[in-house]
Amino acid sequence: MSDIDEIKTRLDIVSYIGKTVTLKKAGRNFKGLCPFHKEKTPSFMVSPDRQSFHCFGCGAGGSVFDFVMKLHHVEFTEALEDLADEAGVKLTKIQGESPQDKLKQALYAVNEKAADYYKYILTKHPLGQKAMLYLKNRGISDKSITTFGIGYSPNSWDALTTYLRKKGFDNKIIQSAGLSIEGNRGLYDRFRGRIMFPLRDPKGRTVAFSGRVLDPGIKEAKYINTSETPIYIKGNMLYGLDVTRDAIGRENQVIVMEGEIDVISSFQEGVSSVVAIKGSALTEAHIQLIKRYCQRIVFCLDSDVAGDAAARRGIELADEAGLDMRVIELPVGKDPDEAVRTDPIGFKKAVDQAVPIYDYFLKSASGRFQLTDPYGKKQASDELMQMLLRISNPIIQAHYIKKVARMLDVTEETVVSGMKKVRMPIGTKRGDSKTPQETTVINPRMRAEEYIVSLLLAGDVISKLSIVRSIVDMVTDVSIRRILEELIKYADANTEKPIDIAAFADILPSELIPVFDQAYLRDLSEIVQDPQDAEEELEKTIQELKRTTILELIRKKTTAMNQVDCTDDQTEKLSKEVSELTAQLKALEKS
Repeated sequence: MSDIDEIKTRLDIVSYIGKTVTLKKAGRNFKGLCPFHKEKTPSFMVSPDRQSFHCFGCGAGGSVFDFVMKLHHVEFTEALEDLADEAGVKLTKIQGESPQDKLKQALYAVNEKAADYYKYILTKHPLGQKAMLYLKNRGISDKSITTFGIGYSPNSWDALTTYLRKKGFDNKIIQSAGLSIEGNRGLYDRFRGRIMFPLRDPKGRTVAFSGRVLDPGIKEAKYINTSETPIYIKGNMLYGLDVTRDAIGRENQVIVMEGEIDVISSFQEGVSSVVAIKGSALTEAHIQLIKRYCQRIVFCLDSDVAGDAAARRGIELADEAGLDMRVIELPVGKDPDEAVRTDPIGFKKAVDQAVPIYDYFLKSASGRFQLTDPYGKKQASDELMQMLLRISNPIIQAHYIKKVARMLDVTEETVVSGMKKVRMPIGTKRGDSKTPQETTVINPRMRAEEYIVSLLLAGDVISKLSIVRSIVDMVTDVSIRRILEELIKYADANTEKPIDIAAFADILPSELIPVFDQAYLRDLSEIVQDPQDAEEELEKTIQELKRTTILELIRKKTTAMNQVDCTDDQTEKLSKEVSELTAQLKALEKS
């Protein structure tokens, strides 16, 4: 038995998901509110028989592995490791055998030990009292200190380095982790006399540190960070994501700030979907990481986003990725931390009223440039033309062309003409006319076909084989038809006993499993109270499918009759077929 099969055998999906979602019995399955999107009416189904789940609201579904991957936004290997721990299964494949993997594991370990050391100094040692007082004065609670792992590095030459050596780490690993620096007298601590913020990856592993000075008058950088290492790349780091990722997924938005304390203060006040980046520049890696969790970025930065070139580059990347972007206008204060501590209610209101990014750009330009003056209009137009050119969606671009025209008191044609003359900075590109991804529309016929499979599986399939055979040729959905054909073959080979759903699912091709599970997990508890109800509902649905099929044929043949190149003989034949179909339709409606 493979590790995956053993985990599935040991873990019951209903019990596991039930730790996150309140589930109630609904016929043969269990039902609850979907954890992946906001809903008031439960549409999230879990099947103990199939050991699978499906949401009829957002379409999420699959096995317990799929649930963990989507809930915690992790890859399969991470879900496998988490579920193996939960099930008490020791994975047979040994991870991290290459030299690079061994180095990474050592770096994770030394950083974790350093974080423990810093935390101990802050919370248990007299050397941390001054730093603790500073944090308390900034409104940081004990709970937040624990949640975010805040610590303190003593103002000592090599206290951490000495401690790590005693714990078995050699100089090379300590230095490779960016925790110490080689000097004339040997290694000395990189971080001294600073409040320490562990920088952790989405799995909660400490990969680096950011250290903040206590004394603002000191002639050193206010913040210093670990240099890049094999496990830490600055452009990939979103501070706080390990703590806030579930809130980001639930709210389908991330609020981007600049500082660690901004994130912590906001989190304490219940604004939970927050992360911090260093400065205002979003990178391609940031964008891809954010897309794993949500579709909206809300900027809450210290500086004016519209006037910041680095921020604009990040915004262009986010636009190309199709993300919804908004900006929070702080009601008070110079940064989110000051705003939330001064006026928490006003801050939360500003979060709720975040404005679309390009509306914010227009407002910012109107405040910075004198639009009643020709030169002021030129300055505003130079900035706004480049903004318009960076908008990749043509519909959104057209919307803002109108707004800019009104703002500058010129025609839309003048704006478009001006856009053609703008030179984009090197390394940027004009917004292309990408067509928004089309939404798949499920028509009534497709719903009826899937519903028939759900009803068939609700009772004794063997007794309904004749019905299945009579309709299989009418089914237009390829996946549903193949499932019905497989069902017929399976039932023919097992005529003396009821259908074993698990055994039947095992013989289905893998590409049909999601469709089968969706049909099997449909909640029929309010429709089907007993087998007789199922029979009646099935007959009614099949009648509707037959009616739809006949109507489609009548429309098709009528259209063919009206074609210019249709001969008299063809017209006569088609007319006769339409008459026969009409008679079938009348007979069907009378039955």
